[in-house]
Amino acid sequence: MIKNRWKNIIVYIMLLAMLIVPLIINKYMVMVLDLGLLVAIVVLGMVVLVGFTGQLSLGQVAYYAIGSYAAGILCTRFPISPWIGILFAGFVGMLFGILVGIPAFNLNGPFLAIITIGFFEIVKILLINLQDLTGGPFGLMGIPSLKIGPIDFSQPLPFFYLVMFIMILVIVSVIRVRKSRIGRAMISVMNDEVASPMLGVNVRKVKLVSFGFSAFLAGLAGGLYAVFTGYIVPDAYTFSESALYLSMSVVSGFNAILASVVAVFLNMLPEALRALKEYYLLFFSIALLIFVMLSAWKQYKSNNEN
Repeated sequence: MIKNRWKNIIVYIMLLAMLIVPLIINKYMVMVLDLGLLVAIVVLGMVVLVGFTGQLSLGQVAYYAIGSYAAGILCTRFPISPWIGILFAGFVGMLFGILVGIPAFNLNGPFLAIITIGFFEIVKILLINLQDLTGGPFGLMGIPSLKIGPIDFSQPLPFFYLVMFIMILVIVSVIRVRKSRIGRAMISVMNDEVASPMLGVNVRKVKLVSFGFSAFLAGLAGGLYAVFTGYIVPDAYTFSESALYLSMSVVSGFNAILASVVAVFLNMLPEALRALKEYYLLFFSIALLIFVMLSAWKQYKSNNEN
């Protein structure tokens, strides 16, 4: 009990530090921090999908890309507020998440992972080839930025506090989902999908909710990315990003607060080590390996105690 209390205190201190850090670092690093917060929102979706429901996804970046282009296309083709575009991005991402979840209902493990990878490749090909709609390989530019009066959220510092606020809301939502009835149903599905219906759990519904919720968060983050950068290209969305999202959620032990901190930290680490030139990837890999080993050791101790 005392250990958990100290652990929570440390995590809260780290979150508080994240609020102060942007005031003392340069503009470029604030922008990197902004992108880390967007990654954290996607990773929180992975916590629900993989950590709560046990559905392995390696194509989460597809919903991120869909959200980016949904917001970008809507705001550049129609006189619509970027705020609406961001919400639209989230719901479009959710729609595609549910569409992927329907045929994947009877799939688990590596088979489900292959389906999600295939979906990402389809999305990537469409983004490149639908030039009239997406701009093709040249991307989509001129996406309007978010504004409230004199505050322009295309600037790194105001955008940081906006996304930090959204991320905190998402953390609270994920924690509440975990403690809710649907959250307990998700855990049941993860532990024993066959026995869950005998407990009154609708497995199909639970899986679709999980897919939809995680895809909504990825699409929302993608929409925020589009209005922040004002320019998006297909090459910005790669399979390695999906693998990194999964790694971050696993390393955090599928803890919502810790997942956010880990996502931001690991996203900033390569830039912080950039001065090491060709050796920075070595140090980044070592740091990631240490995180994984600590997570595995924690899980091992937990299993032995039980």
